[in-house]
Amino acid sequence: MTREGDREMQPKIGWGPVRLLAPMLSEGKPTLPELFAMAKGFGVEFIELHHAMIPAYDRRSLDEIANYLQRHRLRISMLTCAPDFTHPDPDERERQLDEMKTKVVAAWVLGAEGVRVTVGCAHEEVSREEGIKWAVEMLTRLAEFAQPRGIRLGLENHYKDRLWELPDFAFDPDVFLEVAERLKGTPVGINFDCANPLMVNQDPIPILRAVADRVWHVHVSDRKSGEYSHRVLGDGDVPLEAIFAELARIGFSGVISLEDGQSYAGDEGTRRSLDFLRQQIAKHWA
Repeated sequence: MTREGDREMQPKIGWGPVRLLAPMLSEGKPTLPELFAMAKGFGVEFIELHHAMIPAYDRRSLDEIANYLQRHRLRISMLTCAPDFTHPDPDERERQLDEMKTKVVAAWVLGAEGVRVTVGCAHEEVSREEGIKWAVEMLTRLAEFAQPRGIRLGLENHYKDRLWELPDFAFDPDVFLEVAERLKGTPVGINFDCANPLMVNQDPIPILRAVADRVWHVHVSDRKSGEYSHRVLGDGDVPLEAIFAELARIGFSGVISLEDGQSYAGDEGTRRSLDFLRQQIAKHWA
């Protein structure tokens, strides 16, 4: 039998409904209240929202969303954003920073735990050193803005945002790890993505171990190696068993958010993935 204290040390389960982003943007369905009702039906404590799912960022609109969340007894684990801090135009980088400050304030109003951040897009004319330098500078400045508001930043080992045309500047794990290394000593933490390393045929475990002390949020999904599309957990090549064992070993107790990008199995696929996740937590955090 699991004791109450043991449950407190277990990760919490979240749902990131990325498979519903496109219909929300193109058709307006599901609405946010409908999305929150779905999350409640799936039995999760946390929901993760892509920034584009929020139709307006004025205070009145955000307060309305916060009321819906409270009504459904849900919390936002992370507002998923994708700043382009490697853009070659310095004015555009400043505009991106201002936009991200707006999203940090929104996360605070919504009671979110934090904000997912990225390095930026892989612009051909930007060198490795330039991109890393700019990203570290802008992420540090954003963290200095977010920290007094109680909002954590989670830098992701990212491949490509669904609204981007270009891949991430740091899709190569070596670049991501160099950025992470230069951010040591800042308030920027890590949102570890279990599946993205497979896009470049890399083992996720060494990447996780390199940043383990700063991981506060996890994206879990499955995919075939080199395939962008998500799959139901257990249907792909991601070494999920080994990843969960490593997360348990390091004592991770934050939110593991199902990045639910699969479309072939719909709601039933979501339920299967969440069942898989619950079984893994029960096994490795027993």
